[in-house]
Amino acid sequence: MPFIKPFRGLRYNLKKVGSINSVATPPYDIISPEQQRAFYAKHPNNFIRVVYGKPLPGDNDSSNIYSRAKKTLDAWVAGGILSADKEPSIYPYQKEYTIGGKKFSRWGIVTLVRLDRSAIYPHEETRTKPKQDRLKLLETLQASLSPLFGLIPDGNHAYEKLIRGWAGKKKPMLTARLDGVTHRVWAVSKPAEIARLKKFLAAKPLIIADGHHRCEAAFMYRDAMKAKQKKYSADDPSNFAMFYLSAAGEEDPGLLPTHRVLRKATAAGLIQLEKSITKTARITKVATSKALLERLHRLRAKGKVAVGFYRKRAPHWILERKADKPGQLDVEWLHNDILIPWLGLAGDKELITFTQDPREAVAWVKNNRAAAVFFVQQPRLTEVYRRAKARQRMPRKTTYFHPKPLAGLVEYKFELPE
Repeated sequence: MPFIKPFRGLRYNLKKVGSINSVATPPYDIISPEQQRAFYAKHPNNFIRVVYGKPLPGDNDSSNIYSRAKKTLDAWVAGGILSADKEPSIYPYQKEYTIGGKKFSRWGIVTLVRLDRSAIYPHEETRTKPKQDRLKLLETLQASLSPLFGLIPDGNHAYEKLIRGWAGKKKPMLTARLDGVTHRVWAVSKPAEIARLKKFLAAKPLIIADGHHRCEAAFMYRDAMKAKQKKYSADDPSNFAMFYLSAAGEEDPGLLPTHRVLRKATAAGLIQLEKSITKTARITKVATSKALLERLHRLRAKGKVAVGFYRKRAPHWILERKADKPGQLDVEWLHNDILIPWLGLAGDKELITFTQDPREAVAWVKNNRAAAVFFVQQPRLTEVYRRAKARQRMPRKTTYFHPKPLAGLVEYKFELPE
């Protein structure tokens, strides 16, 4: 486990902005253009202006989304919209959410983590463009704007009990409600309690659940700063990133499948795709999306690698892998043996979009907003652990951890006014 460090969190002054619900946002990478516009309209101090600004006509090297974000952040700090806590703290953070009508709770802490490649375990592939975007924002603002989502394996719930013990002593300093999820944040600043946490986490691995691009951008920035300085200190602000370290058991109800939606395809292209599928898959025909999803769930329970293929007209297909490849995930099989051979070197860059909601995907096909859907199986946390610890990367968007920590609750700015 990397070294953790308390920090003076930068937080909204609710006396100036009103409700935290009006200014907090989800992580930038799950915000659609429509949602971005809605957050802009929601409140003049909404954090979207800092973490995921809109490009404007005439943007150039000196005036762009990054320079505007810096100007906005600096103005909010100078004007008291955002202010830093007086004492360095770690921040217990609880999320209450509902899946399938059942209520769940996720516990973790927000803290700084020293960047150490040997102790931080990613599990998904990344792309260059998002990394460069987050790197530029980090360079310009000198701030870690939303916590990376890390998992701390906690099969006996000892870590969770430690956090809950702190939270139970007092009311949360912050409660936000967004998209049906309740977020509660506390602060712990006593050195003895922080030392206890450091000791507890010392032997634990840190597995990245979400924020792979932001994490790699943080390493890139750290490495650049280290190369520039003759005497680089391990305590340099660039050597830390802000993490939400979540307690995680062997399974996670919030670990959702991310289905692949084929945006468009010609009739001839679909015929070619279907021929490609028959070469690598055993096909079972089903009449409805409900039957498709139910059968996919049963196959997952049996440990079978399978994918659902939904088109506008029935029959739809359940695809089962013909050749046995031990350890291969359904998403890997779909990408390597079906999509990439069909799409060519371009991969899924232009034609594929993603959703966790099967109803949304079916509606897109029925309304001619998409040509077809590949439904994938529910991921398992044990698979994430195994791949991460083996330093093996899954295809991007193999996993989706719900709910994600919000941006705008607690921020890490490298230098703060006294």
